[in-house]
Amino acid sequence: MQAEQQRAPERIPEGGAEVTRVVTSTDALKALGLCLILLDHFAYYVQPELDWMHALGRGALPVFFFLIGFARTRTVPRFWLAAGVLLTLLGWLHLGRDWDHITLNILLSFALVRLALPFVERHVMGSSWRVAGLVAVLLALSYPADMALDYGTSGWLLALVGLSHRRALEAGPDRPRDPAWLTRRILGALATLLFVANEIHDYEFATFEAFIAAGSIIAAGGLLLRFRRVELGWRPPQALAAMLQLCGRRSLEIYIAQILGLMALGVALGVEPDDGRVRAFSD
Repeated sequence: MQAEQQRAPERIPEGGAEVTRVVTSTDALKALGLCLILLDHFAYYVQPELDWMHALGRGALPVFFFLIGFARTRTVPRFWLAAGVLLTLLGWLHLGRDWDHITLNILLSFALVRLALPFVERHVMGSSWRVAGLVAVLLALSYPADMALDYGTSGWLLALVGLSHRRALEAGPDRPRDPAWLTRRILGALATLLFVANEIHDYEFATFEAFIAAGSIIAAGGLLLRFRRVELGWRPPQALAAMLQLCGRRSLEIYIAQILGLMALGVALGVEPDDGRVRAFSD
């Protein structure tokens, strides 16, 4: 989740100090994702009766899986592994040591995706048939993977969308018929619809909340297919710029702090964990 590009600073004298107000589209996208995650986690850990808020927060996860695939970075920080294991174990404790309703934390899913992407980019993405074969395998593994990993293979498909999107951008705007452009559109539609179906099924949303979840996920999917990594033309106030930059550079740490803080608050308030939620703490 770390920012992967250098930001050219805009230096603005203010009170004898120089500050940087340049914000990138990656910063803004991660900030949006973190806001949605905050809604989701607040509804689960503190106010479980707010199903609509939890449903709205479902649009956050496509953002981060997409960016994992979009980025060129392929190293897996040890911090991801340590934090993923820790959060999985805390989730197990939070649910009363019930392994039936716990999955490996999303950070471990991110790590596995990053490890697999170099092979996929070298040996799969050059052929539409091989891409179709990989998608078929991921769809076939959707149910068993969903029982072990956060978001199962839905997240892997979303990362594949991010990779396809970057390759399409690299193909250039003058090549709209390039296979990369067609691949990312098909993958984007398929991954988004699969994610919608899985979320509604796994969380058993009522009709109203199901529409909110579907709308949030589909809106996120449409936004991601228009994503470009650029500096925003708008220069926000210094304080807001600093917050957005922090979201872009420290989104992982913010995610972990959100979970730990809201879980602690929920425990302090005596909120009972919903052991019917498949992903529970680890989402």
